[in-house]
Amino acid sequence: MRLLLLFFLTAVAAAGPSQRIRLSDESAALPGAAAMEPAPSSETNGADEMPVMPGWPVRTTSNPNFSAVRGVALADFDADGRLEIIRPTTGNQVYVWRYDGTIYPGWPRALNNMGQEAAAVADVDLDGQYEVCVNTRGMTTGGSTYLLTEAGTNKPGGPFTGPTNGTLSASPCLADVNGDDTLEVIVTERAARALVHVLTFRGTELSPAWPCTLNAVPTGTPSVADINLDGTMEIVTYSYDSLYVFRPDGSRLPGFPRAVANARFSYQSSALADIDGDDTLEIVAAMHRDAAGCCVFRHDGTLQPGWPYGFPRWTYCPPTVADLYRDGDLKVVCGLSGVIGGAAQVLYAFDDDASVLPGFPVTQVDGDAAEGNITVADVDGDADMEVLFSSNLMRDTLGYLCAVHANGTPVAGWPLRIYGFSYLNGMTVADVDGDDSLDIVAVGQNGGSGMEVKVWEAGVRFSRASWEWPTYHFDMARTGRYEKYTVGVEEPPRRPTERPSLILSPNPVRPGATVALGSKQTAVGLYGLSGELVLAAPGPATALVIPGNLPAGVYIARTAAGGRSAAAKLIVR
Repeated sequence: MRLLLLFFLTAVAAAGPSQRIRLSDESAALPGAAAMEPAPSSETNGADEMPVMPGWPVRTTSNPNFSAVRGVALADFDADGRLEIIRPTTGNQVYVWRYDGTIYPGWPRALNNMGQEAAAVADVDLDGQYEVCVNTRGMTTGGSTYLLTEAGTNKPGGPFTGPTNGTLSASPCLADVNGDDTLEVIVTERAARALVHVLTFRGTELSPAWPCTLNAVPTGTPSVADINLDGTMEIVTYSYDSLYVFRPDGSRLPGFPRAVANARFSYQSSALADIDGDDTLEIVAAMHRDAAGCCVFRHDGTLQPGWPYGFPRWTYCPPTVADLYRDGDLKVVCGLSGVIGGAAQVLYAFDDDASVLPGFPVTQVDGDAAEGNITVADVDGDADMEVLFSSNLMRDTLGYLCAVHANGTPVAGWPLRIYGFSYLNGMTVADVDGDDSLDIVAVGQNGGSGMEVKVWEAGVRFSRASWEWPTYHFDMARTGRYEKYTVGVEEPPRRPTERPSLILSPNPVRPGATVALGSKQTAVGLYGLSGELVLAAPGPATALVIPGNLPAGVYIARTAAGGRSAAAKLIVR
């Protein structure tokens, strides 16, 4: 921490062509502040042979001292088969762009403070529409949690502010903690006390058991899954000193909190996956300070055999889990900090026993760090997985986005280039424009000159077979729960690639009529043209009963499943 604080206080933006960036540690008095310094570089300008999608990149204003991190969120708001791109800014706004780079109606939305980390997106209250969840932060106070409609308006009860007005800088996690099908909002607050909040979609604590207290400042986004197969979801989160696992009632799972001697956790978010094949889930974490490295914990707090693996330098990288060889055996991928001057090994891949995979660690010739969230996907169409990672190096105002094959060798046509630093911003892969091909979305920021969002077209087929870990914290709800690709199951319910079908019959109808939905739906909402909800049918639903007093007019029925939504027009006479 001492080196980083000194770095922040003395570094200035260099006039030379190459610079490096770091963020101040989460234990610092002013966490998450950006600092730049001149950096010797032997890098070329990069191949960047991949075409950019029409309408991109776009740029916004930002705070010169705080960089946006953790990438973007994606969702199909208008059910047109193409994805909107969602990104908060440290300029106190949150943007939603259409696939073609134009602003979605109702956005950008002003925030009370900086939105430094990525948004989470899901249908939180089962109304058939997406909600956008964004956390904000000030310098040391002034944070809020926003739950916003597709139109950019606050959901009732929001925004949430913690009891001591602390910062809520990490991305939120959206998950059904208590089994009522609606999603809770799990956030951590840095305040006079370090707190974990579990909120309902109405902005209230789930129960009097919440918030729960941590033993040091919180770090990173919580993860949620039933890790011990007891039928109850667990919440996995960190303080700077310890790893915690909470039950929905606020009690701690036996074996937690868990510390590692001489190690600390900063900017960490656990990957939850069955590493050893026993059906229970392991917790994959990375550490820094004097015992930097990567750890795999069992659900009881004990270490998986062979772990931890020690790193020569610390890391802010949240580990990724992937079936890297598509042989059914999960691997752990993690990056670490670089060096100033000279080459450095910055990207590791491990087997389940912590043995290093052939071709790893990957060396960067200029020692630039690989501490952003890591994506694993087939970006060149060879049916094998590639590992995508960011850099803390910028040359001639352009940062670097890197990719290697599963054997650690560089991918042809990379690195990609983006305006500003890509540091702590990984890539998201998806079919943004609905053409069944893979697109890559990334974020860069160049101090006070602004933030850039850019979309490339990889020109290879996109499907569930195309990726293993597609975005920060695995999914747009930011649960951190790895889900395995199954051969023959092209699109699992969590993946936003297929829209549900919504066919209304009869149509038009009169008030009091029953309208069939064509198939069983998880939930359906009926909305006026101004966006107001006039009827909600919880799932499973096969029909809507139109209220007898509903005025004649045109209404929109909406449903959602698997991260996608569908809409249909209903005429009431």
